[in-house]
Amino acid sequence: MCGILGAIPAIESKKFEHSLNLITHRGPDSSGIWSDGQICMGHRRLSILDVSSNGDQPMHIGDRYHIIFNGEVYNFLELKNELIKKGYSFTNETDTEVILSCYVEWGDSCVKRFNGMWSIAIWDSSEQKLFLSRDRLGKKPLYYIYNGEQFIFGSEQKSLLPFLPSVAIRDNFKDLVENSYAYESTDQCLFKGITRFPAASNGIFYKGKLKIESYWSIFDNRSLDIPTQYDEQVEYLRFLLMDATKIRMRSDVPLGTGLSGGVDSSAVAATLSQIKNKLNNSRIPKSYQNSFCASFPNTVMDENYLAANVANHLGINHNQVIIDPHKMINELERSCFIIEDIHEVNPLPHIMLYKSMREKGVIVTLDGHGGDELFCGYESSVLNALPDVFPNYKNISHVLNVYKDLHPKNEHFRGLNSIQSFSYLAKSEARMVKKFGLSKAIEIRRRFGSLGGHLYELTFQSVMPTLLRNYDRYSMASGVEIRMPLLDYRIVEFAFALNWKSKLNGGFTKSILRDAVAQWLPENVIRRKEKIGFAPPIQDWMRGPMKEYFLDEINSQVFIESNLIDTRKVKIEIENLISGKVNLTLYEAEQVWKSFYIYLWEKVFIKNKYWARK
Repeated sequence: MCGILGAIPAIESKKFEHSLNLITHRGPDSSGIWSDGQICMGHRRLSILDVSSNGDQPMHIGDRYHIIFNGEVYNFLELKNELIKKGYSFTNETDTEVILSCYVEWGDSCVKRFNGMWSIAIWDSSEQKLFLSRDRLGKKPLYYIYNGEQFIFGSEQKSLLPFLPSVAIRDNFKDLVENSYAYESTDQCLFKGITRFPAASNGIFYKGKLKIESYWSIFDNRSLDIPTQYDEQVEYLRFLLMDATKIRMRSDVPLGTGLSGGVDSSAVAATLSQIKNKLNNSRIPKSYQNSFCASFPNTVMDENYLAANVANHLGINHNQVIIDPHKMINELERSCFIIEDIHEVNPLPHIMLYKSMREKGVIVTLDGHGGDELFCGYESSVLNALPDVFPNYKNISHVLNVYKDLHPKNEHFRGLNSIQSFSYLAKSEARMVKKFGLSKAIEIRRRFGSLGGHLYELTFQSVMPTLLRNYDRYSMASGVEIRMPLLDYRIVEFAFALNWKSKLNGGFTKSILRDAVAQWLPENVIRRKEKIGFAPPIQDWMRGPMKEYFLDEINSQVFIESNLIDTRKVKIEIENLISGKVNLTLYEAEQVWKSFYIYLWEKVFIKNKYWARK
């Protein structure tokens, strides 16, 4: 995991170095810049495989091929052995050299052999051609600027800002912010002039033109042969999860895992624990059983007791990371600069979690992201199974009971009644048609069913792309790499070949995942139905330890002069929340926070220009 930056044609070195250093947090261990006069390639390294200087980038094969790379290709050992049989030799123990050799051997199609996460840039000096690639789900970010004369690309938008003639918001900024889950899967960014490179795609920049082509789609998964019996499906998922976890343990630095006590994170922690008796690979470090849980003591959002229960059951060294809002106030603007985008959840607890990992010496974490989107874990997702089961009354009742059981008995969490449920379904269908067009929406429903079509939209178009972006920033703020076994592309393909029954079996959400790891975990974890999620108690914080900060900000001249929000409206909303005049749900409180965060974003990027500071 690192940060990359490149420019064609090559540009002035001091400006390039300054822009590269804006992403030092992504790669705190070393820095490298190379140019042949035609291109500048820069790299900030987070050392994980072969931590010696032999693994520094840019990396080269002869005078022709040159690479900068962010991410990990987990099956690099198997690929390396295959290449050795073809006569290739290697000078270091990284996956980077293997990736470059794969490109030399197989060209653009080499990425179809990769199991991992990546943003890759390879320069062919002989052909004067740049090859770009991004992993199947877009776990690793890649952005670019192209004005017809200069092509500049990088891991984060902030490193591209110095190359814009002026930093301004995109024309449809308001629409993007209001629909903050909708744009990460598109090429649109908040900054005018910056474009997002698409996931699952390769690009060639040659003679002043960029050509982008997709190399993978879940729709290619038509012939996947999976078991038809539920018990056999459970066994197959267990096999996939074991292998996906095992190859993600390849590291020369200590590993850990983010653990909430929920099904997804517990599944990964349990799989890690099971693998300990089957290790025969020297690339797996001795220290890998370390769990970390973000804790909000004395609030409804605190799940550390659940995480500690799981860790104790598995014999894992557990770390409770108490999130103290007093310590976060001075970090708000820096976190805004790191995150770059605007989201409704306060990022600081997530950032502090991964910062704690780094302080404890854990550089790589295997986390449980993806289970909700693939196997139906969100409450609203459950309702989308109703069209699949209609008009079978027994199955309708089954689905509605699963939905009802998800809600904690707490005023912060309110489910939908029957009328609201069917209204939600109608709106969900309308969103699908609006986003994809009628014919594509029909194809998606035909291919995956109603629930599967909804999960397709979450996984590839809205929630998952946004969460992947956010967690990349949360962890890289402290130089920590997140690996996600549940998002191994083989598990993704398997999940979308299942019908609704395998995901809502026995009255539970994510039933197949629960059953795949049930033999390894406490019964109360596997059979727990309520879902809280990882979000800070923002309403409590704004009324308590962060009260003075918010009151100072909304009465400041900078706030009053904001051009991106209705300052009067936002001020009233914050004052009402703080005073207790209104009692909001968690979602409603997050929307108030989001409005404030838009102002903070404007302050950091547009007015104070953090990116221009030396």
